[in-house]
Amino acid sequence: MIKNKTIKFSNPKDVPAEKLEPVERMMKIMKDSGIRSFQDPGTWESCLCALVLALEPKCRTYRFMEALPFNRNGYDESDVLNALARLGYFSRQIPVKVNELDQRLFPSLFIQKDGTPVILVAQEGDRIKVFKNETLTYLYKDQLARDKGRAILFERFDENRPSTSKFIRAGTNYGWFRALMGRFKGTFAQILTAGLVINVISLSTPLLLMLVYNRVIATGTIDVLPMVLFGMFLSASFETVLRAIRSRGLSWIAARMDNIVGNKIFSHLIGLSPALIERASVAAQIARIKTFESIRDFFCGSVFLSMIEMPFVVIAALAIYFIAGNLVFVPLAMCAVYCALFYLIYKRVKTSIRLAAKASSARQQFTIESFEKIRGIRAYGLDNLWQMKFRDLSGKEMMAHFHLNFLGMVGETLGNALTILSAVLAISFGAHMIWAGEISTGALVATMILVWRVITPFYSICTMIPRMEQLRNSIIQVNNLMDLDTEAQQGRTSSVLSTIKGNISFNNMGLRYQEDGDSILSQVTFETRSGDFVVVTGDNGAGKSSLLKVVKGLYRPTEGSVQIDGFDIRQLDATALRKQIAYIAQQYDFFEGTIIDNLRLCNPIASREDIISALDLAEATQEINALPDGLNTQIGRYNVSALPANLMMRLSLARLYLHTAPILLIDEISNTVLSGRAGRNLREYLARNKGQRTCFMVTYREDFLKMADTIVLLQRGETPIIGAPEKIMNLILEAA
Repeated sequence: MIKNKTIKFSNPKDVPAEKLEPVERMMKIMKDSGIRSFQDPGTWESCLCALVLALEPKCRTYRFMEALPFNRNGYDESDVLNALARLGYFSRQIPVKVNELDQRLFPSLFIQKDGTPVILVAQEGDRIKVFKNETLTYLYKDQLARDKGRAILFERFDENRPSTSKFIRAGTNYGWFRALMGRFKGTFAQILTAGLVINVISLSTPLLLMLVYNRVIATGTIDVLPMVLFGMFLSASFETVLRAIRSRGLSWIAARMDNIVGNKIFSHLIGLSPALIERASVAAQIARIKTFESIRDFFCGSVFLSMIEMPFVVIAALAIYFIAGNLVFVPLAMCAVYCALFYLIYKRVKTSIRLAAKASSARQQFTIESFEKIRGIRAYGLDNLWQMKFRDLSGKEMMAHFHLNFLGMVGETLGNALTILSAVLAISFGAHMIWAGEISTGALVATMILVWRVITPFYSICTMIPRMEQLRNSIIQVNNLMDLDTEAQQGRTSSVLSTIKGNISFNNMGLRYQEDGDSILSQVTFETRSGDFVVVTGDNGAGKSSLLKVVKGLYRPTEGSVQIDGFDIRQLDATALRKQIAYIAQQYDFFEGTIIDNLRLCNPIASREDIISALDLAEATQEINALPDGLNTQIGRYNVSALPANLMMRLSLARLYLHTAPILLIDEISNTVLSGRAGRNLREYLARNKGQRTCFMVTYREDFLKMADTIVLLQRGETPIIGAPEKIMNLILEAA
């Protein structure tokens, strides 16, 4: 008999990384990258690595790291499943014995009764390859037959499978939001069922009151009163329980949809092409993210509850018919009047709400821009002028909202008047029917209760007309946003270059920010070979930064083409391309987190030694070490002012040095940085990489111009001048 074969991992400190087993090698990379949970890894960390390698052996390291839970000290089962979901694997659980699993379901995760995770990697003959307790082992099926537990099976997520996908919606003709609502059809069915039972049970209250009036008060007989009271108590108890169940279901739908839609809107916005996002203001982007708040409030509010109650109005109307006969036509007629009122108010609210939204957007955008440019406003003494502009915009917004609220109050007031009119008409006609002997007094009391049940949903909807129109507009905005293709969706058929050499050619390239706008760049034609150093210089606003953004894939040419290694940039996957291009923007950007976290954004697997070397090149080590927390100092967009701007730009340089990309893009760096030792180190760095990495740099400095293989001179409204350094520098001197 063949003995079980076991592969035990060695100590990572004693064995070079390339000789380690795959799981151990991955865990060592995670540890060296500073990921907190892998500093002292447990069972679930090793299981996650083993599962990823089993499911996707060629998974890229950066993709794996992007899927990891953020800033966790230790992983558990939910963290592992969430990480795999972010990698694109759907999971489902089944209670099963190991020997009952078909080998086609491998690899899978098996949780034993004691909670120990076991990775069932593959079946080879009558043995199963398993990963347990950080050990890869071959076990016979007979040895696992007694093991009972939960098997978690994984399946590659198919983006065309969900009901919200464009593929499915093309067949159903549903909008994105309507398709999402289909996920909750089971819960909606429970809520509607509860509503049906509530409305049936609630009939007992008016019927029992009618019995009290007809049998107890009219005849003075109190024998039936205890039974009536007990019946009313049971009815109220059941109704309370069912209403609580319905409220819990509605709250769950609201919370779940808030989570799903909020995350989906944010991730969709992040995934859109930068050109689309940059065209909208910050205020517009915030408004998009906040769009769903009105939808969430709708599910928690009285309007949705009234809409749920609407179909069951028929039950109350039928009860009135059987109790009071023709008196049912009073509430039915009033329902028709409510519908006419709704239609008339709604037509005016549609126009008013658009004007109010436009005015609010203008004021909000003005406010945000004012805070962003507060220094300039004060420097030029524009305080009073800005206050006048803000007062004017605020006044327009208030008047627009006043008109909208006025229409809402008109609808509410008229709805309330119709409610009172319904009661008056019901009592008037009911009294005549009592005098005619057609109904009893108890029947009229019961009818009045039922009349309120019939007209209350219509009244509630008439009082919330503005909110319903806001809801409709919010749903339209969400649907329109979700109909925009993200870069990932656009890149399904795009090519991915595993390695880039750095040959870049511009063929009569032109760029416009808007189709009907002026050209930012036009007739740009030149070629660079791998390893060339290209300097871009010229007038302010001539498109120097835009040229770099085209190479980075942030903008797409509107005329001509740009090719990298012979591939049109529009045919390449934008996300994969950007990961192979190092880039320093003109305005440094740092995100909420530590300094070391921000530096690792461009190279997640950079070790601490790599980071220190990059800081040395950027001449930032001394200042970082002087900080109380060193590399662990918390920085972000709104607290970078605590650090000097010069240091922040040098940290951007350090991030460039960490990114070992074949193409470097360096936008304009301030002279204060380039004139110091950091600038000298940059020149030496570029000189060392010349011939190995293609570099584009925006600068006016003569020392960098002399290093260039090609200089691109951009002038607003003119054809670019491209040539050797001597030629272009002479032209610049002559123009000066």
